[in-house]
Amino acid sequence: MNQPIDCWLELPAGSTGPGAGKQTEGVLIDLSRSGCKVRSSLNLRFTSKDTRLIIHFKLNENMLRFTGSVRWGWMYGLGEYQYGVRLDLTAEEEEILTSELDLWTMSSGEEDS
Repeated sequence: MNQPIDCWLELPAGSTGPGAGKQTEGVLIDLSRSGCKVRSSLNLRFTSKDTRLIIHFKLNENMLRFTGSVRWGWMYGLGEYQYGVRLDLTAEEEEILTSELDLWTMSSGEEDS
C-alpha cells in the first residue's frame, strides 16, 4: 500500500476492557489477503487476553468489515500503538477482499501512470 487508509477498530461486544463494542479511529498501513497492520490510539493491553479485533475500512465504494486475531503489537509513539492482525475470513469474505484488493490495485495503479 502506498497510502495509509483510514479505518475503525472495534473490540467485539463480548470483550473485556474499556472500549468493547465501540469503534476507535485508526489507520490501515498494510493489507493482504491474510492480514494487515493497523495503527491506533487503542491500547489492547487492557483487554486481558482478548485478542479479537474487528476492522472497518473502505478501499473502493463498499465499507468492509473483517474480524481478525491480533498477532503482535507495540507502542508506536506517544499514545499510538501498532498491531499485526491475522484476518479470520470465511470463503465469502476472502472472495470479497480479493475482489476489492484487485479493484483497488488497478485504480491506484492508473493514478501512478
